Parts: sequence; C-alpha cells; structure tokens
Amino acid sequence: MRISKVVHCMFSQFLRDENGNFIIITALSLVPLIVMAGGSLDVLRMTTTSQKLQSALDSATLAAASLTNAQDIETTINEYVAANLPDKKPYTTLDLSIDTQDNALNSRTIEISASVLLDTPFLGLVGMDTQTVSAQSVANQSAENVEIAMVLDISSSMNGSKLPALRDAAKGFVDIMLEGNNKDYTSINYVPFGGTVNIGDFYSQYVVDPDSDPSVIIDPNMSEYDIGQDVSYGKFAFSADAEGCIEYHDDDFGTYTDGIVSIPAIPTDSRSQVPEFTRWNTNNPWCPKDSSKVLLNTNNQSALESAIDAIELSDGTGMDIGALWGAKVLSGSMRGNLGGDFSDRPADFDDEETLKVAVIMTDGEITAQFRPTYDPGANSHINSGFERQTIYSKGGKNTSSTTEHRAVAYFKRSCDFMKQNGVQIYTIGFQISSGSTADSLLNYCASSPSNYYFVEGLNIDDAFDAIAASVNALRITG
Repeated sequence: MRISKVVHCMFSQFLRDENGNFIIITALSLVPLIVMAGGSLDVLRMTTTSQKLQSALDSATLAAASLTNAQDIETTINEYVAANLPDKKPYTTLDLSIDTQDNALNSRTIEISASVLLDTPFLGLVGMDTQTVSAQSVANQSAENVEIAMVLDISSSMNGSKLPALRDAAKGFVDIMLEGNNKDYTSINYVPFGGTVNIGDFYSQYVVDPDSDPSVIIDPNMSEYDIGQDVSYGKFAFSADAEGCIEYHDDDFGTYTDGIVSIPAIPTDSRSQVPEFTRWNTNNPWCPKDSSKVLLNTNNQSALESAIDAIELSDGTGMDIGALWGAKVLSGSMRGNLGGDFSDRPADFDDEETLKVAVIMTDGEITAQFRPTYDPGANSHINSGFERQTIYSKGGKNTSSTTEHRAVAYFKRSCDFMKQNGVQIYTIGFQISSGSTADSLLNYCASSPSNYYFVEGLNIDDAFDAIAASVNALRITG
C-alpha cells in the first residue's frame, strides 16, 4: 500500500474520532511533518543517485576520450556505464545521450548526458511522485605533434659493451615513441656524432665542389689549418670516403642579440670538407662513416632501428656539432628542407600544437677539433699519427657560451638556443665522471635538473624509458 493511501486512511480515521477538533488539528499537522521527514529521505536518495550517475559518466567519458582507446566510442561508454551502475531501479530507466564533438587523430572530446527516473514516495504526498535525476560529463584529451632530435654519441670510447647497450636503449625509445597512434604525429631526427656529424644529403648542399670551382686546390701541407682560425674552403686532402662532413664557422653556432641566441642558416656552396683522418683510433675516422649519417624527419620505425643497428664508431666527441644539428633539425627555418616523411615539419617554435624534444647522450668529454698537418702520401688520405693540430679548442667547463673557437662555448650556445625556444631537453651521461666537464655541460643543457640522467652502469635503457614516459606525459593534455 502506498504511503499516501496509508496517510489518507489515518486522516479519515482521525476525522471520525469522537475527540473532535483536537484530533482533526493533530491529523492535519502530521501531513507536513511526514512530508518534511520523509521528503528529506527522498532528497537524500536523489543526491546519492546523482553522485553515482555522475561517477559512472566521468569514468566513461575519460575512457572514451583516451587517445589510446581503439574501441568504438559508443561501445566503450556503454560498457563503462553498465559496469558502474547496478542493474536495478532507478538505473533501469537510464536515458543516455552521447555527443562526440571531436574525434581527430590527436584530439578527442566526448560529452555524455544521462538521466534516470527516481520514485519519490514521500514527496508524492504533495504530488511529486517521481523526480528526474540528471548528470553530465565532458572529457577532452589531445596529443601534441612531437618532433624529437636524438643526438647520440658514437665516439671511440663507446666500444665494448656500451655500444650494444646504447643500441638496445635507443631502439626501445623509438619503439615507445612510435607506438600505436603516436606514430602518425611523431617525427624523429637521428643525429649521431663522433668527431663531427655526417650530414648525409646536406653535404652536397653546403660544400664547395672542387670540380666546379677551380679556386679549390688540394694543399698537401695543410697550410690553412691555423690554430683558432676558421678553415677556408679547399686547401686540404680529401676523399670520397669522407664526404658528409663540413667545416663550421663561429657564427654557425649562433649569435647573441640582447641575450637571445639565433642560429643562422649555413650558406649553400660555402664550406670545405673535413679531411679524412683519425686521431686516437686508426679504425674510427673523424668524420663518421656513411653508415652513421643522420636520418631526419621520419617515423619509419624500421629505418630508424636499422640506422641505429648500423652504427660504426667515430674518433672524437663533437658534442658541440651534434647539439648544433639537434637544434637545426627542430627549427622551423629548416621546414621543407629535411626530406623525410613530414613535408610540414619542423613546425615553428611557437606552434602551440607541437612539442619539441631533444635527447642528448654522451659517454665522455667534449673534444677539440683536430686536423692533420699534412697529407702523408699521394695515395693515402688517412693521417693517424701525431702530425695534427688544433683548429678549435675544447675550453673548460666554465667557458662562456659567447666565447669563440671553443667547443664548450658552442655546445652551450646550441643549448641556450633550444631552451629559449621552448625545446624540452633531456641529457644522459653514460658512465661519465661526476664533476667532470661532461657532467657540468649536461647539467647546464638539460631543461631542468630532473631532465638530466646520470647513468653509472650499463642500464642506459632505464634512462631512455624514463624520458619516453616523460615525453608521452607532456604530449597529452586533458
């Protein structure tokens, strides 16, 4: 029997009672008391129902809006709602409305509204037999386009067990960054460096062709290699085996205007080739071999992993030149010039939809730029003895970034340029000495202290995995 009927019977009985007016007044006063007391229970049930409904919708929208959700959106929502609501009244009266406002590759917005019909027996005494309980939930998740520069040390000191460890860690990083839907909006620039960087196809764009310029001569005395001076084009022994590496000038590493660094483009047909020579290891040329050249602007996972597997070591640790190219391949000024899989990249630094990341790894000290002093023979272009001189010095850990002809200064300039333009820089010191120049430079370059990973053993994969997790967290909003 409904409560309203019970109250009606009680009220009728009171009216027939011989006690008269007192009983009538008492009966009339019971109605609002019952409505007030019982109505508060109905309101409590409404609040509890609303909270439960809201919680179910929130979990459903978050799951459906997740970019990692490959299931049909409506199916996902129905499953989450069903799992979070009991199969009984009032939830059996559920009216669910789904609005997919945005479902792009790297952005998704889901809005759900729902209502149930709740019986309210106490409020029914005043004509409110049922109440509609409603909830609404909106969830958005978007992933920024990601451009990554992987600047990896392949110097001679990476021999032994360190090179296989780097290969596995770097390939693992590529796997994570190109996993699932991430692949479609992630580009990776692979920049290995030894004594310098083999820039691959860019070489022909920047180097002076001795066949087309009669002023370029081969000078077996290497007279143009004066300490601390830019090397002019020509006047050195070079071979096709060393093609891919060019000489750099001071302003290639950036110029300061009111404390802001700008890195200009390298003029075409303006640079000489780095000659073929070694410094410490006769098997590892200063200019990295063709197997260790750059691979830019790509999300081709197999090509990247093949390039990493193909690494051959190079003499010297040209961190400054590695960082320079890391900065260049992330700069919008190179858009349309990198080749690869994305014609619209690199984006401008202020592009709100793009996250730019540099990962710089080294296992040792930055080195000066050495060059041979002479060509030891007409049929040989390898100078592996001690007949060499320094054209750009290393510099100390406290060398200012504005100093000319110092590798440390050049490295700092590129780091300053990237940080001033919002690049998230992660650095890895692989079995380096605490307090060393390398330790200091990697600390200096990282975007924050937490972005610097000091790896003492061979577990460099932990550092790359942590960086991948951090980047994926940064790329997701909402």
